[in-house]
Amino acid sequence: MFIVVVGGGKLGTYVAKALLEQTHEVVVIEKDERKAARLCQFLNSEIARVGDGCDPMVLEEAGVGRADVVIADTGDDEDNLVICLVTKKKFSRPRTIARVNNPKNKQIFEELGIDSVVSGTEIVLSIVQQEVNVREIAPLMSFRGGNLELVRLSLPASSPANDKRLSDLHLPRHCVIVALEREGDVIVPDGETTVRAGDAVLIVMQPGATKELRNQLVGAN
Repeated sequence: MFIVVVGGGKLGTYVAKALLEQTHEVVVIEKDERKAARLCQFLNSEIARVGDGCDPMVLEEAGVGRADVVIADTGDDEDNLVICLVTKKKFSRPRTIARVNNPKNKQIFEELGIDSVVSGTEIVLSIVQQEVNVREIAPLMSFRGGNLELVRLSLPASSPANDKRLSDLHLPRHCVIVALEREGDVIVPDGETTVRAGDAVLIVMQPGATKELRNQLVGAN
């Protein structure tokens, strides 16, 4: 594919590098002449074009008319939006991908028809949220007026319970593992069943045992 990247900062440079390594044809538009020179030196390739990617003439001279994809990757959301809108209106053929620095702008980009919108902030938050979710015990159902709960907990790679038999786990009193979810299958365990990292365990427990249970299955924070 032929891909035009607008923005030759660190992210744009490494995106271009990865695309070149995948044998794509790449042109990078960068309005800062010094950045463009550093990019060419780093990539050992004369792929940079100096100019403002918001200018239709610059886009045309970079070959956007025959491009398969245009990636708007400047540090300015307004510029990224203009680049994508000009590309779609004047050239129509390329697929447009935009980076947004402010996640509040993502909906605007999508409503205006940008094909793919990437928010770096949302990606980081998603990774953090995944880590939080791994460490949290999710209640599914209450019994006996709240005296017992059915909860679900995913075991991380660092779980102290990894590769241990249920009979060897020192779970809190009134905590019983009633099922394991593993690779799409549900296992009804017994004392000889081995727990593995990546398993989701279903546990009947008393609410007050949450901290101790987490320490045993997830590990201390």
